[in-house]
Amino acid sequence: MVLATLAAPAAPARADEEAVIRTEITRSVESAIESGLDSLVSLQDSNTGAIGKSYRVASTALGGLALLAAGAQPGEGKYGKALEEATRFLTSETVAKRVPNGRYFLYDGEQSGQMHAHGFAMLFLAEVYGVGTPEKDEEIARILRGAIALVVDAQTDLGGWGYHHRGEVKWGEDEGSVTVTQIQALRAARDAGFAVDSRVIDDAVGYIRRSMTADGSCRYSLTMGAEGFRTSYELTAAAVSTLNASGVYGGPELERGLGYMRQEVEKARARGGKNPSAARAASSFDWYGNLYAAQAMYQVGGLEWTTWFEDVREYVVRLQKPDGSWPEGERQFGAAYSTASALLILQVPRRYLPIFQR
Repeated sequence: MVLATLAAPAAPARADEEAVIRTEITRSVESAIESGLDSLVSLQDSNTGAIGKSYRVASTALGGLALLAAGAQPGEGKYGKALEEATRFLTSETVAKRVPNGRYFLYDGEQSGQMHAHGFAMLFLAEVYGVGTPEKDEEIARILRGAIALVVDAQTDLGGWGYHHRGEVKWGEDEGSVTVTQIQALRAARDAGFAVDSRVIDDAVGYIRRSMTADGSCRYSLTMGAEGFRTSYELTAAAVSTLNASGVYGGPELERGLGYMRQEVEKARARGGKNPSAARAASSFDWYGNLYAAQAMYQVGGLEWTTWFEDVREYVVRLQKPDGSWPEGERQFGAAYSTASALLILQVPRRYLPIFQR
């Protein structure tokens, strides 16, 4: 999304924290989460373990994270089998493809979003590492080491990452949302005990810092010419949450980014809308924007977080469909993607995932 030891379960909440959690996750929210989890599991392929039919690697990784955020453990309880099957899919030869020099590329053949898929899969595997059997952990560790090596190899000279990694070639493009995904995946892997050169993360954080503009918004890319100068609320939220995840809790870039987010929230409220993230009003990336904004605002904490989350949870719950899923939107990434994202947003107060801990 900050990233603590990922293999360890979250520490038990104090009584006062439990009271806050009960206040933020109301009965109606709890009911929405439960029906959403049931809907998410219903989208899982019984043969492969994949969750959803499109962008399966990213959707399965996000779905697995949503299950972990609910406290699921592999093979245990109501959602344990689904979590176990999601892990099986993301470690299968269909997804974890060996490439030269012992590396692994985590995607299932789709031509778009390859590095996004790789990053989300790494993040999930780092989160689930240590909570399953020793045999499964050994398999996950082998794949994660190779996946880390591929990310390091694909980093551009400016410190970012692009949409694709083509064999042995470092693809020269870079893009902010892909870079955010790789940073979080690397941090998760390192905090789970895997070796990651700190210079790789430092260079990536430097890329995010240089992408922040004078008004606090984040640029789309540092290398894509005029197109790269485009900024957005959701990309800014992703950048702010990533700076937090990298241990940056202050400084001019972070403060400008938060300032820009606050301005966009107020603009959305002034328009009378019920989406204070402003993502739906400003672009088509509602789930993406709210998911990263939730992580950024949770780190701010206090009344600002409480007010933001109360508005967002109402908005998210209202969008839920009768079958428990959430509308696709966002370029038709699929119901698994939108449902997993909504569940992650609603479950921030539980803090079971390190990305949702202060």
